[in-house]
Amino acid sequence: MQTVHLQIEDDYIEDFMKMLPRDKVVVIEEDFKDNRGLLQKELQKYRNGRDCFRMYYDSMTLLSSWLQEKEG
Repeated sequence: MQTVHLQIEDDYIEDFMKMLPRDKVVVIEEDFKDNRGLLQKELQKYRNGRDCFRMYYDSMTLLSSWLQEKEG
């Protein structure tokens, strides 16, 4: 597979995207590569210092407890 960079006018992009065969073309938005790099950096931070992060479930449990305290 090859990568091709195109500049397409904003008012034409939707029509252009509809014409592309989905089984032959993968669209990668311009910010994708930058965002992928940022994600990789954050994942590396997590791998290097897991004790600095809190599990989502745990944080929601703490939030729920805090809200219950404020209500009571």
